[in-house]
Amino acid sequence: MTSSAEDGRAQLTGTRTLERPAVAGSGIAGLRPAGPRWLWSWLLGRLQSRAVVVPVALWAVAHALIFGWALCVRAVVLVASGHAAALSPVTLFFRWDSLYFASIAEHGYVGPESGPTWAAFFPGFPASARVALAMVGVPHPDPEQIVIALEAVAAVASLVAALLVWRLAHHRYGDRVAVAATLLFVLGPYALFLVAPYSEALFVAFALGAWLCAERGRWLSAGLLAAGASFTRIDGLFLIAGLAVLVAVRLRARGEPYLLKALGTATIGGAGIGVYWAALWAWTGNPAAWFVAQHLGWHRALNWPWVSLGNTVAFIFVPPAQHQLQNAADLVFAALIVTGLVVLIRRRQWGAAAYVGLTAVAMMTSTTYLSIARASAILFPLTILAATTVTDPRRRWIFATVLGAGLVLLAVNTALFVNGVWVD
Repeated sequence: MTSSAEDGRAQLTGTRTLERPAVAGSGIAGLRPAGPRWLWSWLLGRLQSRAVVVPVALWAVAHALIFGWALCVRAVVLVASGHAAALSPVTLFFRWDSLYFASIAEHGYVGPESGPTWAAFFPGFPASARVALAMVGVPHPDPEQIVIALEAVAAVASLVAALLVWRLAHHRYGDRVAVAATLLFVLGPYALFLVAPYSEALFVAFALGAWLCAERGRWLSAGLLAAGASFTRIDGLFLIAGLAVLVAVRLRARGEPYLLKALGTATIGGAGIGVYWAALWAWTGNPAAWFVAQHLGWHRALNWPWVSLGNTVAFIFVPPAQHQLQNAADLVFAALIVTGLVVLIRRRQWGAAAYVGLTAVAMMTSTTYLSIARASAILFPLTILAATTVTDPRRRWIFATVLGAGLVLLAVNTALFVNGVWVD
């Protein structure tokens, strides 16, 4: 029998290794292929690699910490109020937008039980929950099963995203930055939205997969994964632009034709949002149905940047306190995102700058900066950028500060969120 080292080399080089005869002198007739064993050996090797073990371990610890902390603070509040029996791990993070996703998964966008603002939420996340339920033999789920499915999709997607953050950072910078980036990702200030049944985890999993494919020259795969992202959140538009720039810059640097592949990536990536908006148009007769739902439900509309800034500053002084806190956080994160954007431009990371910059512009020209702080959970280029400081002794304080401040804010946000207080 060949050794495990020989097995691995054979798999990596793509050569067929034959087992030696079991009986001496049996000659060539005793040789037979052992293909399935090499596949199993390869899979075991992959599962034992740092590229899997490290991000999975960090994800598991982070999820346990976030869930454990949420359970504790929720239990304290319920016990103090005499409602301890109301404590439910299943609905612990089922708040705010989660209700919309569950309702869409149950009733769809059109019908007597559908709401006029539901169109503001893209279908990728609730559709994934329904697909997951159908795959396990539950084609007609009840509301509790839908909630569990949404949470399961979010958990799996956040795990995939953690694996991809590690790979993307390692591909560029090596082990130390990969570990640091994964840590910042799973324990970021708004990482609770990677645990809660929200669409961020699914979107960023698609986005990271698309980005990694684009960096490795697989522009078609990048476009297909980007289509999944654009079917999940409006942020897919900005991701598509960043991917097109990334593909164009990399191909142009190698002296290859780039225009058609860059446009092809963007076109394929835009299929997700195109399908959804076309369906809304057919259902409602209004090509701007998504924008109408945004304005109707959250008063979002395009404004001049100084108007958006002025509105956000003004709302800091308008009660209740929870909204004041979040508006202040949005201002701080807007400044941090712009700072990160400047660094990306200085480092000539044009694709990342396009993605981050367009996201910032869209959110800083809305009615207010609502949810720009939460967007930090999906702006993975900034997470990796902050992680690169661990390699420079003069700038390691940046990583320590970002991680420490993020953990404090994560604890506060989680405590508020699970007790029904709006968090960005």
